[in-house]
Parts: sequence; C-alpha cells; structure tokens
Amino acid sequence: MEFLPRRREKPSIDMSPLVDVVFLLIIFFTVSTTFKSGTGLPVSLPSAGTAASQPSGPVEISIGQDGRIEVAGKVFEDVEAARPVVAEALAQAEPKVALVRGDRRAQYETIVAVIDMVRDLGAQGLTLATFRRAEDPGGDEPR
Repeated sequence: MEFLPRRREKPSIDMSPLVDVVFLLIIFFTVSTTFKSGTGLPVSLPSAGTAASQPSGPVEISIGQDGRIEVAGKVFEDVEAARPVVAEALAQAEPKVALVRGDRRAQYETIVAVIDMVRDLGAQGLTLATFRRAEDPGGDEPR
C-alpha cells in the first residue's frame, strides 16, 4: 500500500496571546505607578514637632545644602538670579502663595534671603516645608 506524502505545514507562532499579555502588563504598570512630586534639587527637610499637613503652594522654591535654588525646574546659583523666575511664577499663581523647601543643612542666611525675596515680590502667603518629628524622625516625607 502506497501512502501519499503529507503536505507539511509551515510552523507559525500565534501572536495574539503575546499581544494580550503585553497590553495587560502595560495596564498593570500604568495603574500601579506612583508619581512623586518633588524637585530635582535634593533637599533634606528639617523636622518640627508642630508640623501640620498643608497643600503645597502653587510656587515651590527649593534651597539645597550648597545654597543653590530651584524654581519651576530651573536651578540658580543665588537668590538674585532666581528673582525673575519667582516673580513670573508668583504673577501667574492664584493664590499668590509660596512653599519654601530649605535643606536642613542650608545656610540660614540663604533661606532668609529667599523669604525676603518672596515677600518683596508680593506673595500673600508663605509656607516652610518640614517633617513632623513624631511620625518620621528620618525625614523622608514632607508636611
């Protein structure tokens, strides 16, 4: 008895399960991702026993340990260089409130100069970022 030769089918990979898995991974990582608001300038905030949670002001000013100042994603070497950007940010902000995030090792003179500049530019409110001492002695989450 003579058999006819079978036609061999070319092997193929079904891509639809792979695409399903990739889409599920994309959805998972999109939903589970947390975005941390903060600045590019590393700031280690001081702690305070009476710190209270406050919504951050529309204008955030960070002062690094080395005295550099960050406003709106731009880093400046001194207070006077940051003045025009702070003035513009305060002009666009409503309400005109500033949040100053000073590093605990920053020079006190620099922090006072930033506070004076913000008040001079017409800020209606000013908040200093700290950590609540009782909750977080290491100082990782701002209050």
